[in-house]
Amino acid sequence: MKKTIIASAALALASGIAAAQTNVTFYGIIDAGVLAQNHSAPGRPSVSLASGGDAPSIWGFKGTEDLGGGLKAMFNLEGHFASDTGAQVGNLFRRQANVGLWMANVGAVALGNQYSPAILAFATTDPRGLRENFSGLYSWAYNSGALGGAGINTNNDVGVFLQNAISYTNDFGPVHFGAAVSLSERPTGATALANNTGNHGSVYSLGLTYTGPIALSAAYQQANKPDSGDYLSRMVSLGGAYTMGALTGKLNYLRGTNRAPATLDETSKVDMWGLGVDWKTAPNNTASAAVYFAKDKNNGDDKTTTFILSDQYALSRGTTLYGTLAFANARAGATALTSAVLTPVSPDTNTTLLNVGVKHTF
Repeated sequence: MKKTIIASAALALASGIAAAQTNVTFYGIIDAGVLAQNHSAPGRPSVSLASGGDAPSIWGFKGTEDLGGGLKAMFNLEGHFASDTGAQVGNLFRRQANVGLWMANVGAVALGNQYSPAILAFATTDPRGLRENFSGLYSWAYNSGALGGAGINTNNDVGVFLQNAISYTNDFGPVHFGAAVSLSERPTGATALANNTGNHGSVYSLGLTYTGPIALSAAYQQANKPDSGDYLSRMVSLGGAYTMGALTGKLNYLRGTNRAPATLDETSKVDMWGLGVDWKTAPNNTASAAVYFAKDKNNGDDKTTTFILSDQYALSRGTTLYGTLAFANARAGATALTSAVLTPVSPDTNTTLLNVGVKHTF
């Protein structure tokens, strides 16, 4: 359960002006489980303790301050850690470090490190809601820069987190709109470019969702080359979801395109289709089935099909047991670009994976 701290910081200034009351929430997720698979590098069975089998292990602070007249200030600080070792994953606040303003009927503007609006829209119709393992998250991440040329753009953290970003979000009835740009901070002039070691390149991200009898999503994201502004990766996604009683069906399409930084030649064009259904068998239990088909059109033998069965059983409001069984058929030329698994399976194999764990949210 989230812990809320009411912080009233009275500034002892000569002017006698006191700071307004700020609501601060400390929150987090700890997820750990056991992962077994029959094929792992170099082709042998393995059993390991896995962090984030269902959700990332995170901790953070978020807060708002009422400034009056319908205007609020807001901030987010969020870090990522590995529950199996306790090690920090990436920067201290890799996931979020931003501040902004929000006004009813106007929307919110946030400045700093933040989630890309495109990935948030993509998550709403991904068959597994972009779970930390066995979902469309990994094809998105690997195609957005983890393996593609856009990885040299340090503003683009696997296409999920955007550094040096400015975002605008707002709700228009059932439609949610989000847009963000990561500033390239690129110096001008030949000498300045030669001395630029920051590798900050511009990133443009758009996300649109509709919530109604049928849920719809659309996402677009482009990461550019730091020294020229030419695009290195483009991600496009469309999806829909429909709920009927205890069943929710989801269908999603993702296209990821990459270009080589040196030549700007297209190196990959991956299409991923995801189809899934969630079945709420009881108030505290949800069973799911999903399948992902992914293929690189530029490399015909880079193809992976992944079938997934899972179940989540809530012991309480904050604690959930989960189990996931996955089967991945990887062609001889399969790479991470077509993977729906956190650690891509070996090429030219049929791999069965079983992940059982516990997740606590507070």
